[in-house]
Amino acid sequence: MERQSVLFIGLHKEWFSSAQSPYFQVYHVSSLKKASHLLKTKPIKVILSPQVRDFEYLKKIVPEAVRILLIDKLDAQVTQDAINQGEVFRFILKSSPSKEIREALIQGVHHFDLVSKHEHLTLNLKTQNKKLEKLIQKLETQVSERTQKLQSVEAVLHKTKRYLEQLNHLMAWINASSSKEELAVRIEKALKGILPVERVLLSDVLAEDTVRKIKEMGLPSIVMPLIYQKKCLGHLYFLCENEEKIIELYDRIDLIKQVSDTVALTLEKIHIFTVSIARKEEWQKTFDAILDPVSLVDKNYTIIRANLAYSQVSGMKIQELVGQSCYKVFQKRDSPCEGCLLQEALSQKSPQAFDLKSAAQSTFYATSSFPTKPFEEKLVVQYYRDQGEEKRLRDQLIQAEKMAEIGILAGSVAHEINNPLGGILAYAQILLSEIPSKNPIYEDIKEIEAAALRSKQIVENLLYFSRASREEDWEFLDIQKVIEKALSLIELNIRHKNLMIQKHFKIVPQIYGDFNQLVQVFFNVLQNALQAIFDPLKKEGAIDLFIDFLRETQQLCVTVQDNGMGIPEQNLSKVFNPFFTTKNKSEHPGLGLAVSYQIVKNHGGQIKAESLGQKGALFKIFLPVRIDAPKPPVVN
Repeated sequence: MERQSVLFIGLHKEWFSSAQSPYFQVYHVSSLKKASHLLKTKPIKVILSPQVRDFEYLKKIVPEAVRILLIDKLDAQVTQDAINQGEVFRFILKSSPSKEIREALIQGVHHFDLVSKHEHLTLNLKTQNKKLEKLIQKLETQVSERTQKLQSVEAVLHKTKRYLEQLNHLMAWINASSSKEELAVRIEKALKGILPVERVLLSDVLAEDTVRKIKEMGLPSIVMPLIYQKKCLGHLYFLCENEEKIIELYDRIDLIKQVSDTVALTLEKIHIFTVSIARKEEWQKTFDAILDPVSLVDKNYTIIRANLAYSQVSGMKIQELVGQSCYKVFQKRDSPCEGCLLQEALSQKSPQAFDLKSAAQSTFYATSSFPTKPFEEKLVVQYYRDQGEEKRLRDQLIQAEKMAEIGILAGSVAHEINNPLGGILAYAQILLSEIPSKNPIYEDIKEIEAAALRSKQIVENLLYFSRASREEDWEFLDIQKVIEKALSLIELNIRHKNLMIQKHFKIVPQIYGDFNQLVQVFFNVLQNALQAIFDPLKKEGAIDLFIDFLRETQQLCVTVQDNGMGIPEQNLSKVFNPFFTTKNKSEHPGLGLAVSYQIVKNHGGQIKAESLGQKGALFKIFLPVRIDAPKPPVVN
């Protein structure tokens, strides 16, 4: 192993010597002058000295040598001066053990070698760059000479290329014809520009009419049969002004044959395409006439064909559906649908039926899988019958029956309760006016009054089920004003709470309805949102309000979204039931959303609830707009 040369300035030989590490050849000098002399004769890689000024001088003589400063103790100013003035590589305490000194010297040698290699590589790179520059100059000279040679034949090549491009364009244009009529027009239009012809006629196999027409014109002609796979598809007639033009045309016979072959191929393509389109349209019309989604699927759930209803439900064009997985495009899933019996239908070679709960379309399908013959093809016809509307009507009927029963109950009970309730409220208010506020029983009577008022409100809600809205209370309404009124009513409930309400309102048409009743709807929904946010002792909350116009259904959609605890899945179907509540029944009797449901229904609309899990819940209120409603003001 080659020993690495290191130099110690102003240090005793006993402090560190070559004997302590055979890896190093250690030189000791007592002065900077001797060090300068030694550096001129020895390849020193690392210099170690206790003086910074030694390094200030030596870095000018041997800038490549690695410098290590020997210090008594760590000192910020000394290290800063050493780095700035002497460009010291690292520091070593004088009291450091030999092992640490050896490691420092090894690091210094490695650093020296790395810097040397870098400089060597840089020098080699410069040398290679110079060689490369010379080579580039040589290549540029050769390119220039070859360019001059190429330019000498460029005119000929350009002319030939232009002719071939025109010919290819001509053939492609002719071949792109989609009907015989279009093909005949394109042939004549294209060839009259490059051949000496007056007319070009295309005829079918039975060409008697064409021959008669040519005789009537009295023009000389050349006829070319259109042959495809030994079958004559027709003839191509080239009519010229005179016999001289015919002779000139014979000189271009190769081009004429090429054009005839292209026309024959195009005629066959048009025939096949026409038959294929006719059969496809016949099959597709039958398939699309089915109003329910139908698809032809293979054993890997890949769609082979689909009808129009399937395309509409999936939200994709029929061409885009082919080759896709049925569960991915139809149900937006990454795996086959739960309960799917497609594989069973293939294995048992018999139809299978199952119910599919569709999360993608929010409905239920009665699904049937019919294996097709021959069974070896492993194809299944998937038929989906939408039962969502039936279920919705069934649920509406049940809800209507509930409301009718509550209305009957409210009509008989509420009136009986209202009279004694009025008496309690009247006597409580008389006592409050006569008893001083400092009397011990004053607060008790206030509680009686509050309880009576709360009970009176519940009775009024009950009475709503048994009475119809008065026609004279209905008017054209701006839905934004209705919502703003409901917000003003809940201000007291949110005044001391950290709640952020964001409004996303759009200018929409007016509706026709009862202002006070609709205010009650939004008040109840907002109250429900506040309870969902703050009942679990939540310190802050947010409510987002959206107003949109659904042009297709001519409805307004008001969305109230909160960030509360959400609605459990098992409670979603019950939230509009009278007296259903998950809160304290003495404070929340569970009539607010039931009353809102009835009001919205009487206005010809719908109210729906959706749960967002732990992220909250949203309520959507749909209300119809009137065609004769006044136009909203234009905002400039």
